[in-house]
Amino acid sequence: MNDDLFDLGRAELFDAEAIGQPGNRRFRLFVRSRRGTASLWLEREQLERLSLAIDQVLAEISGGEMLRPEAMANVMLPPGAPDDFPVQPDIEFQVSAMQLGYDEDQDVMLLRAAPLELIEQDDGELTVREDVEPQFSALMSRGQAMQLNSHILNILASGRPRCPFCGRPMEEKHVCEKQNGYHPVGLN
Repeated sequence: MNDDLFDLGRAELFDAEAIGQPGNRRFRLFVRSRRGTASLWLEREQLERLSLAIDQVLAEISGGEMLRPEAMANVMLPPGAPDDFPVQPDIEFQVSAMQLGYDEDQDVMLLRAAPLELIEQDDGELTVREDVEPQFSALMSRGQAMQLNSHILNILASGRPRCPFCGRPMEEKHVCEKQNGYHPVGLN
């Protein structure tokens, strides 16, 4: 992958989706503008951190008026990528790091992402390269950011239930390390 920044500018479409069944899902952001399209593949934790960062920026610019729901009932999954979104976008990669910013003059958020790059060490072990520069950027309106965040929250809520103590996914029986394994937590 080259070191050029693929700048989509103002996005017409900026959304997220989960592909697969809970416990075996892949997550991606899909973006389209007049300049091109992008698919950015994320881990669940990255998607969750992005949602928290969007919440934080929205709360800052609205003077603290944002509320984040902790529990959601009757979760509806977002529609996913539209049928006309290309199977092979102009840029596609697994994300290692993201940056989120806000431009007050234009009232837009800027998302920049760097691809995951692995380096093979002398002993054959693979490590993640930490100094990768962002190779993707796009702008989204405040409304798009709010919709994206809502969709991310629905995606996260539709997955496997999380343990309230350790945050790990719960299966039929979950032995929580925070409870020293003495008090199995079951799904009701």
